[in-house]
Amino acid sequence: MGKKNMMTPWVHPADAPPIEQSIHDFIVSAFRRQTDFRRDVEIIPISPGAEAKRGWDAAVLEAVPLYLQYKLPDFSARPQVHHKAVSLVRKQWHFHDADGIFYFRLRKQAEHEPRSQHELLVELANLGHRVYYVAPTFVDLKRLRRGAELFHNEAYLNGGISIQYRNRLEQVYAPIFRDLICIPPHCNVDGLPERHRFYYNFVHEVSLHSEPTMVPSLTFQDVYDDQLETVHGEDTVTNENVEEYSAGVLKSLVGGHLADEADFAQTFQYFDGHRRALLEARGTNNLMASLRALSQTVWLMTGVQVLLTAKRHA
Repeated sequence: MGKKNMMTPWVHPADAPPIEQSIHDFIVSAFRRQTDFRRDVEIIPISPGAEAKRGWDAAVLEAVPLYLQYKLPDFSARPQVHHKAVSLVRKQWHFHDADGIFYFRLRKQAEHEPRSQHELLVELANLGHRVYYVAPTFVDLKRLRRGAELFHNEAYLNGGISIQYRNRLEQVYAPIFRDLICIPPHCNVDGLPERHRFYYNFVHEVSLHSEPTMVPSLTFQDVYDDQLETVHGEDTVTNENVEEYSAGVLKSLVGGHLADEADFAQTFQYFDGHRRALLEARGTNNLMASLRALSQTVWLMTGVQVLLTAKRHA
């Protein structure tokens, strides 16, 4: 992944590169593996209707949405040559870039859209939603399809326990999330969003340019732990507040406080039509129908994926 390979960020969700879906699949499978032993918590992806067959939708009491924008970064092994100005700033901050840096651009604003994707993500974060750019921290893309490093640090490490020296009980350890970085959208940017880039290194030191700013980051383990903790707390979406929650997110999609009433009505009509169709499906309650419809609307309009950490009846 060199400098010459970096493409202009895609604008429409249908144009998202397949590799970003690989990141999504890895995250969902990793979440799933970690929660297999819990009967009260489930990770539910956007995939249409598949989960309702497992009986989860009807039983969900509350959920915590997680908004993720996947990014496939480029990599520079010699940032001091290819990204001289950036490297000088990061050197002043004592960042450890000797092994190279990763970088990705913000997505170009779609024509006729009231705001860029980055502006939307910043607003959602400011409203208290959990929102992150998610990107890998390895160069070899084969790792992405395997889940992590090729030999010793795969997403799932298979181990064997000998039983009476003859039989083996296979065990799968918890997934390793250290090969993914989660970067909050942090702040709005001036000018065209595609002129701005996030830079980060193997030890997750992040900066936002063109105006150099240090940016905090999380490991995916941090995000995962937060999701499981929050779903057992008070900051959840329930049947009692899902209408207000959905309306707030939809308002953000069409421009926040600058939203045009006609645009909001059209967006809400799509959301409500999808929700009603899900309510007619067997085994889906109002909470999950609303959140699934909201997830579908968010993805179609912005390309942002939504995961739900869901809590159900015992």
